[in-house]
Amino acid sequence: MLSTFGKALRKIRIEHEMNLGDIGDLLGCSPAFVSAIERGVKAVPPGFLSQLATKLNLTNEEIRSLDSAAAKQTRDNISIALNNKSDRAKELAVAFARRFETLSEPEITAMLTDLNKNT
Repeated sequence: MLSTFGKALRKIRIEHEMNLGDIGDLLGCSPAFVSAIERGVKAVPPGFLSQLATKLNLTNEEIRSLDSAAAKQTRDNISIALNNKSDRAKELAVAFARRFETLSEPEITAMLTDLNKNT
C-alpha cells in the first residue's frame, strides 16, 4: 500500500516516465529504497525532496504536492528512539502504542492534562 507521499511521488515518477530504478539512479539510492519510501516503510530522508526537485526540474506545483504529502505523512506517523532507554521505559512505550488506537477522547484529554502539568 502506498503512503501519502508515495502516491504523490509515484504520480510524478510516472508523469516523468521513470521507474523506481531510474529514480534510484538519479538520487544515488537503490530501487528498493525508493519503493520503501513510496510504501511508507522508510521515512522521506532529509534532502530527498529538494534533490528530486532539482534533478527532475519539478514545477512549483509538483514540489508543493510532494512537500504537502511529506508533511502529512510525518504527522500521521511517528517513531520513538528507544536506544539507551531503560527496560521499563521501553515497556511503557510499547504498552502505550498497543493501547493508543482504543483511547477515548476523555482518556486522551486526561493524559495530556497530566503530561502538561510539569511543563
